[in-house]
Amino acid sequence: MASMVVLLARAAAADSIVPIEEEPQHRLKFQNQHARLFDVLLPPGYNSLWHIHVYDGVFVNIEPAPTREQALNADPADRPPRLIGETYFFGYAKKPKVHRVSNTGDTAFHVTDTEILRGCGGFAAVKDGEGQTLILENERVRVTRLMLAPGERLSLHPPCGMLVSVSGGRLSVNSPGADEQVNLNPAGFTWRDQTKPLDIVNVGTEVFHAVDIVVK
Repeated sequence: MASMVVLLARAAAADSIVPIEEEPQHRLKFQNQHARLFDVLLPPGYNSLWHIHVYDGVFVNIEPAPTREQALNADPADRPPRLIGETYFFGYAKKPKVHRVSNTGDTAFHVTDTEILRGCGGFAAVKDGEGQTLILENERVRVTRLMLAPGERLSLHPPCGMLVSVSGGRLSVNSPGADEQVNLNPAGFTWRDQTKPLDIVNVGTEVFHAVDIVVK
């Protein structure tokens, strides 16, 4: 974490910084030993505090807007809106980052950040089902996109993972000894931690769009 210490020292010499859980619009919604999920919602015109990222993270865009990012000791850079559902990984564990972000648009900027704290172990490659496509894979995570029409079902990979809803929808979630229905809004999520695949069925009336993050 030597690089993080250097970043903190530089930031202290300029402006105060906070960990991301203390940035007001980075709202911590879930935490366990393996992952944390932040629901990040920047209203139009919002200027975030300087904050630091120290854990690897998978980001899923929910609502697009143009933003302006300034990394520590760098000039601000304007960023065009990302696509709804666009998903990307940042390896902050090896290279922590201090920055601040402003929403320069007329609509909200909304993204989820699933931080990877600790691996789950036991990951074995499983063939993706229809309606599921690979977005990215590395030593920390395997991330797929789900597009399920009403009535379609899919088995999600073990050992543990975070399903992030992009569109919102209603699911029937079937696990050994349990069967429940879950309503998910955009940026809603459900965590699983089990040894067998988790079966889900779209019991809503619209296509269900989500991103599944398997923690290795």
